[in-house]
Amino acid sequence: MAYPKPNSQPLQIRSIYRQQLHNNLVLAAVFASLLAGCGGPSSQTSNSGSSTITDQNADEAIPAVFYETTEQCEADITQQQQEYQVLLEAHQQNQLAQPPAPPVMQVEDCGPQMQAALQEHDRTAPVYSSLADCQAEGVQCETTPANAETNGYRPAYGGTYLYPYGSPSFVYLNFGGSNRSVYQPHTVFRSSQPGQVVTPFGRTVPQTGSGPVSVPRHTSVAAPTRPTGTAARGTITGRSSQGFGSTYKSTGTGGK
Repeated sequence: MAYPKPNSQPLQIRSIYRQQLHNNLVLAAVFASLLAGCGGPSSQTSNSGSSTITDQNADEAIPAVFYETTEQCEADITQQQQEYQVLLEAHQQNQLAQPPAPPVMQVEDCGPQMQAALQEHDRTAPVYSSLADCQAEGVQCETTPANAETNGYRPAYGGTYLYPYGSPSFVYLNFGGSNRSVYQPHTVFRSSQPGQVVTPFGRTVPQTGSGPVSVPRHTSVAAPTRPTGTAARGTITGRSSQGFGSTYKSTGTGGK
């Protein structure tokens, strides 16, 4: 695959700022995790392995990565690698005090990572018996695949958040005949409203560009298991619920 050549002068300015922003986000996430350890009365453990979600910190910003497609992932990782080389050369020439951190992913990781995200969508996306029922959840909808265990309509895949910083969680999948370790994907759905995505718990999040992003902590909560049955509803509800911890902890599905 051919990748664009780096533009050295603007890239150096942008990369230094991006690295500083990334470092600040990581430090903020570590500090927030320590505070979350004090705990509140209502909480839910995140599958990202780095925090406990409570009503108080559900909207707290944490660093993540967001991709919709393999191509987005490959383009972003390529850009990160180019930026890393610029910073590394600056460090070697004593123009940068601290050595830069290499990218947490490689281009070859993108295919397996996005396959894992699509499998997660297939596994957890709620299914509705009618298109109207699905659209009533505030999402764009699609028919279930021909080989799906439950037929009907489901929210359209809108991308995945990954949490490679701090204490990441991993999953394994068979890719090309061998097992590959990838970051645990946290998929979201396409919203019926422009500029938004919807989490499996029905909470809306502004849609940002691909690559490193800052997102609410509640996006790291693992999607609930989809119920069985013709209309396997129950995992994208609760947009009108009050508070994150109490409602979601008590039902596991958002309260509807």
